Parts: sequence; structure tokens; C-alpha cells
Amino acid sequence: MTTFRAGRLEVQLHGARAVLAGRIDDACHLDELLRQLPRGDVVLETAGITFVNSIGMREWVRLIRALRDRGSVMLEAVSDVLMRQMNLMTEFRGSVRIVSFHAGYVCPACGYEASPLVDAVAHGEALRQLRAPPLSCPECGKPMELGDFPERYLTIFGA
Repeated sequence: MTTFRAGRLEVQLHGARAVLAGRIDDACHLDELLRQLPRGDVVLETAGITFVNSIGMREWVRLIRALRDRGSVMLEAVSDVLMRQMNLMTEFRGSVRIVSFHAGYVCPACGYEASPLVDAVAHGEALRQLRAPPLSCPECGKPMELGDFPERYLTIFGA
């Protein structure tokens, strides 16, 4: 395992798998990550991303484009903030495979809020129809709802 920092972003490399945590912002340059990932298919786990600004998003787009030129890109446990940013751009529709992501849910019965991990493979059909998968509240057991407009999280799965 190799660990390094790219600005305020910590990167842990395990072969063709990178685990990212921190901020993707104007201090973050992802060219070092690109240099250290092997050519071919890669997996990026981004649950630890806490902030993304416009300059960080530019860097993210450049990274994803460069990685796609070398192989396929699979995203796991995409953080809530990164998921919302990627949904704003048509660039990501069909160009990366998202297997799981975090989304803000709320329970209308008891007010419990969480960002659970959503299995995008198991719920693929519902996601393509911009329907959030139903989840049960861990506090009261009642159905939870997506806490924002579905378009903010799910547009990336549409055709």
C-alpha cells in the first residue's frame, strides 16, 4: 500500500484501487494519482470525500477522462457531495460505472437523517427511472425517503 497527499486529499493506493479521503479543491492536483495508478481498469473509492469545489471538479473531470483513456473506471461508495457534483455534468453519464454511493435520506416518521450506502447494482432499474431505492429507518423501522430531489443524485444513471 502507498499513501500520499494531493493538497487536502489523502490517497491510499492498493494496486489498481485508490481510496480517497478529504477535499477535492483548488489545492488538490490529481496528476500524481494518475501517475501512480497502473494502466488498465481502476477502482476509486470516494466515501471519504467531504468537499468538492469547482476547481476540484475540474481536476476530477481531468482525472476521470485520463483514466478512461487507459481502461474502465469503477466508482465505489461515492460520497454524497461528489455524487451531487457529478450529477450536474453529462460527462459522467455512461462513462463510469458506479457500484455504490451515499445519498441523504430522511425518515418522515421520526426525523432521523442519514447518508446510507446505496447498492447501485441491485437497484439499477429504479435508479435509471430516477427512483430512490426504499430504505427502512434504523430508528423506527418506517420507510425513509431521499432527502433531496432525485435529480441531484440519480440523473447520472439515466439513459
